[in-house]
This record gives sequence, C-alpha cells and structure tokens, in this order.
Amino acid sequence: MNKVILIGRLASKPFKGITASNIEYSRFTIVVTRNYAAPNTEPVSDFIPCVAWRSNATFINKFLDKGSLLLVEGSFQSSRLTDQNGQLVNSYVISADRIQSLETKEVTEERRKNNLKEFSISEEENKINSPSPILQEPAEDDSEVNYDGLTWDL
Repeated sequence: MNKVILIGRLASKPFKGITASNIEYSRFTIVVTRNYAAPNTEPVSDFIPCVAWRSNATFINKFLDKGSLLLVEGSFQSSRLTDQNGQLVNSYVISADRIQSLETKEVTEERRKNNLKEFSISEEENKINSPSPILQEPAEDDSEVNYDGLTWDL
C-alpha cells in the first residue's frame, strides 16, 4: 500500500501549469514539522514537493497561497532520469489525490492580502529607490530572449 497523509503549510505560491492536452496541474511544496526534536533544539521541518491534477489543482491554484494550512492525501512517487551529463537523477514527489484546506475562508483571504502587501512597494519607497536616468536608457543589445513575459530594465 502506498498512502501518504501530510498536514503542513504551503512554502510558497503554487505553480500553476497546463499540459499539452489541456489538463491543469499544480506543483507546490508543503512544509511539515517533524514530531521529534532533540532536547533544547528547534523543531526540524521537511519541505516536501507535491503535484496535484485537475480539480485538486484548480482548488489549490485558486484558493490557497503561501502559508496556507492544508491536508494532502496521496501517494509517494519516484522517477529516475538520465541528465545531460549521463548521470542518473532520482526525483520524488507526492501525487495528491485529496486536498483539504484546514483554515477558514476569512483566514485564507487575510493571508492573501498580507502576502500581497509583502511584495508591494509604497510610492515613497519607489521615489527613493528609482534608478538613475542612465540605467533607464534602452540597452544596445536587444537580443535577450524574454521567456517569462517579464521585462528586466536594469
């Protein structure tokens, strides 16, 4: 029997993806604190990679965010690949069959607001930290490939 049940918090915002056959998936990491800690030391946490598919992925991507407390029920999966250097690489992931949020909607929404504040910059900080005019000029070499849709003006 291959059954895994984890309770923990999302380490970061889940990664939303869609396969070539239009199936939604979500890759995320759950932080789980171990039951045992040596005397006079802090508890140890494990960062466990997970993947969810279809409706579970939609739920995670739509309603959960960094820090959300959740229950993941699924199975342990491993794969072995050969990298570009010919080395065997082992990969491990929990394939989630069931996801359950362990927080109320209000707590989740409050966390989402706080996570957005964490990454926003106030107008005053923006004025202080604005780059010099020399750095804002377009670069002569525009051959950089823009893979992620973000503009990097340095």
